[in-house]
Amino acid sequence: MHRLIFYELDKIWRKRSFILSICVLMIINLFLLWYINTPELKGTTEENYIDELYEEQQKVAGYKEYLRSVQESKDNLSSISIFKKQGQNDYAARNIEKSAKDYSGLSGKNIRWMPSKSLKISMESVWTDLLLILSVLLFSGNLIFAEKDKKLFYITRSTKNGRLQSGIAKIAALFVHCTIITILFYGMNLIYAEITIGFGDLTADIQSVAIYMESNLQISILEYIIYSVLTKGFVFFATGTVIMAFCIFADRIVLPYVTAFLLYGISYIAYLTIPAVEKWSVFKYINLIGILETQKLYGSYLNFNIGGYPVSRLVLTRSIIIDLAISGITLSILLFVYGRNFELVKSRSKHKKHFHPHISLLYHEGYKIMITNRAVVVILLFAILIGWQIIGKEYNPSAQEQYYRDIMLQLEGKMTDEKEALIISEQEKYDKAFSEIECIDNMTANGKISENAADGLKAELYAVTFFYPAFERVQHQYQRICENGGSFIYDTGYLYLFGLKNNDLLINLFLLSLCVVAAFGNVIPMEYQCGVWYLLGATKAGKKKIIYRKAAVCIMAVMGLSIIPVICRFINISKAYPMHGAGAAIADIPYFEQLPPALSIRAFIILLILAQMGALIVVAAGTLVISYWRKNHIQSVFFSILVFVVPLILKISGIGFAGWFSVFPLYSWTTLIGA
Repeated sequence: MHRLIFYELDKIWRKRSFILSICVLMIINLFLLWYINTPELKGTTEENYIDELYEEQQKVAGYKEYLRSVQESKDNLSSISIFKKQGQNDYAARNIEKSAKDYSGLSGKNIRWMPSKSLKISMESVWTDLLLILSVLLFSGNLIFAEKDKKLFYITRSTKNGRLQSGIAKIAALFVHCTIITILFYGMNLIYAEITIGFGDLTADIQSVAIYMESNLQISILEYIIYSVLTKGFVFFATGTVIMAFCIFADRIVLPYVTAFLLYGISYIAYLTIPAVEKWSVFKYINLIGILETQKLYGSYLNFNIGGYPVSRLVLTRSIIIDLAISGITLSILLFVYGRNFELVKSRSKHKKHFHPHISLLYHEGYKIMITNRAVVVILLFAILIGWQIIGKEYNPSAQEQYYRDIMLQLEGKMTDEKEALIISEQEKYDKAFSEIECIDNMTANGKISENAADGLKAELYAVTFFYPAFERVQHQYQRICENGGSFIYDTGYLYLFGLKNNDLLINLFLLSLCVVAAFGNVIPMEYQCGVWYLLGATKAGKKKIIYRKAAVCIMAVMGLSIIPVICRFINISKAYPMHGAGAAIADIPYFEQLPPALSIRAFIILLILAQMGALIVVAAGTLVISYWRKNHIQSVFFSILVFVVPLILKISGIGFAGWFSVFPLYSWTTLIGA
């Protein structure tokens, strides 16, 4: 049997296409790890990270108090007479008692605080789970459909015990694959987290990590990692057995894949939409998405109300996984033994379609590039990724910014007597506060009051003057309008949009450049691959016209692609920082006072969009030139990345001057002219 299992594994793993697919998934996983967890993408500073670490350390330091509170809840329950009478029939009472019992074995002796960031990066990646599901789909599909396509199942079924042994061997091979591939991917995540951040003492209790402090399990951090990886591997195996059963049953390749994505999609919708506190909350957690969140299985504590009795999420989830695996294995074996669909149906059209040559050469080249060469798929995937990272970015105005926003939204527009009176009244408020602070300081210096008393008196005044830096921005606009005319405008949103605050234009350009190279790196080589260029060379001006049309298709595509980040950024920024008065002069924004007053903000935004389009057109044109030079897909992509993407990666990594060797200065020219 072990030889048959090895044969089933070797049959898939030795395929170059399968190995290449797994390598691509691993590269995507590594890229997403870097991309999602790069601090610059989330606007995380060193100062914010230190605050986060301090909060985690303080939370873990109070672990013994947390354990004591759990036991006190039980003691308080016992002291209330109504619960003494109804406690045996009340879920809340049973849940409190069960919680106290589950936590009773914990003492906190092996608690040694460890930052949570490395574990979150390595063990809580939704994208890694999704890529692993894709690998299971690839393995299961290849395992079954390759033999169906060659009609080998008829030979297997004719041998002694061929059906049963072959089915068991395939299921065992699937188990080995799921285990190894899960360890491989999460091993990559752990290595990445160790290199970029590092781990602490892995022998400490899991409660040493603040986000897992609610766990009632007596396990170490290392044991948590092992349990999580093995659990995920078994979940993928259980899911894979169900997919395998669909593969055996189906006579068309598309059915199992559609079923798998429907299962994942329904699970995702259920996880997002079902409230966590309703009676149906159990279905929020026992679907595929909820089960794969092993950090909540082993790192938190939750009981479900099943018939008035608390049932542990961990116990229920494990039983669901086992039941799913048993069902998938049983169904697969039954279909192996008694099934009838052991070959694929070749779909053939009943009516032959006549070939109609394209009248428009532009349309023909567009079809070849976007559809045949699958550039449209690449563009859509990157558009979703770019839009997701921009829309998902949170903007949290500080208290000073909220004050500035409120007052500027009142002042927006031309100067009026009411607006001037508002500014003067605010100025008088601050002058009075500063005067009183100075008076208190003089009294302290003369010994009339103690320093402690002075601090108490100044505390309320400091609460007023805290907003003065924001008011200085208002004053700056007021003085400019008094001297040169113009309008008040709330400018913070525009400063974010133009990249003068929290500049994310570099990341957007990096993703856009990568998209352009991936989508159009094969535009010219695809013609050489099938020898078309040699035919075109024999026609009058054939190559020149086709190259022009290819360039036109690529340019139109990148022009549309370049607008996506602008639209997404405008929508997301506007939620926190309203952007009004687009018809006002760009010179009304203090950072751009030196620009001509005749240039409006709306026109300035159009210039920004055109410049960003131009930057991407340069990348697309350069990629076409390189692809024409190399006439090889892999080499074209490699050299294009070297020229257009690597300098951006170096700049993101902190090597600032590398950006001058890219199109970034053109893409972000608004950051260069700001005062």
